[in-house]
Amino acid sequence: MVSKVLIVDDEPINVKLIEEILEYEEAFTCKTAVNGDEALSILNDYHPDIILLDIMMPGMSGYDVCRRIKKDKRHKFAKVLMISGKAMVEERLEGYEAGADDYITKPFIDDELLAKLKVFSKLKKTEEIDELKTSILQLFSHETKTPLNGILLGSELILDHSSLPEKILDYAMLIKISGERIHNLVRKILLLSSLKNNQELVFKSQSVQKYLQELTEQLNQTSKCSIHLNCPTDFNMTVDWNLFHEAFYAVVDNALKFSPEKETVEIEATCHNSGPFFRVTDHGKGLDPSSKEKIFDEFCSQHIENHSNGTALSLAIAREIMTLHQGRLNVESDIDQGASFLFTLPPNTITP
Repeated sequence: MVSKVLIVDDEPINVKLIEEILEYEEAFTCKTAVNGDEALSILNDYHPDIILLDIMMPGMSGYDVCRRIKKDKRHKFAKVLMISGKAMVEERLEGYEAGADDYITKPFIDDELLAKLKVFSKLKKTEEIDELKTSILQLFSHETKTPLNGILLGSELILDHSSLPEKILDYAMLIKISGERIHNLVRKILLLSSLKNNQELVFKSQSVQKYLQELTEQLNQTSKCSIHLNCPTDFNMTVDWNLFHEAFYAVVDNALKFSPEKETVEIEATCHNSGPFFRVTDHGKGLDPSSKEKIFDEFCSQHIENHSNGTALSLAIAREIMTLHQGRLNVESDIDQGASFLFTLPPNTITP
């Protein structure tokens, strides 16, 4: 895809130089403007990906033009590179405060200018794709709520009539289970979207040992595997416990799903000077080293046999939650040797 560059400079020699640099670059096409007013007048029709903006121009300065561009939501992803013959720190800072993405000093070095154009072109496209993903997630979540409620309600009403033929009841149960799966997917999509938009955390302090004991007792009653808890010392931790539970439960549930029947899943919790540490270990088939990061990618389409079926979104949410807590979630695994998911949190998470 070709990236559009808008050159804004009142010095014809500077414009000519940039045009010559881009002349044989098929990845870029360009237009020019001699001042800020002209640049703004063609902005909406041209929709440039990158704007090379001179600072010192007659009339409106480059700083003012940059501010005008950045205020217009139609061009929020456009990358503005300020151009000047000076290299003063104060001038650079003023450019960044105006919303500029980078700074280029005259005279140009051809390779450096091209390298920056390629980097910012790629960055703009990445940001646009990320926003598109988020918009699709939100649209999907919104548009499926009402029909899902109808599906679940209808299937439950059918199941209430136990006198109906068994085959009809089986189909009604299948509809209900499938509807619940989609409903859970929608909930996760909304949560992930909220997390990526820096959801506000609601902190409270709670006993780690008490939380883990209650979780272990609950899961041991329903799981085909047993859970062994190792939390030798109790300590309080201040986090958003609703979100932390979402992350931790997703990892434990994942470990249970991929563990052979009657195997043991180990949960370890310790408190170090570096902060709280949790390890969830299973004895399943493990992961290929090349797949370890992919299981945290909510948009990964590659089929991964182990630790992925129905869990990719959950693990993506879990990592996002840990990131919001200034923590980390990683996995250690080898094929046929199980997997260990590691939670780490900063020292200030520990509270008296």
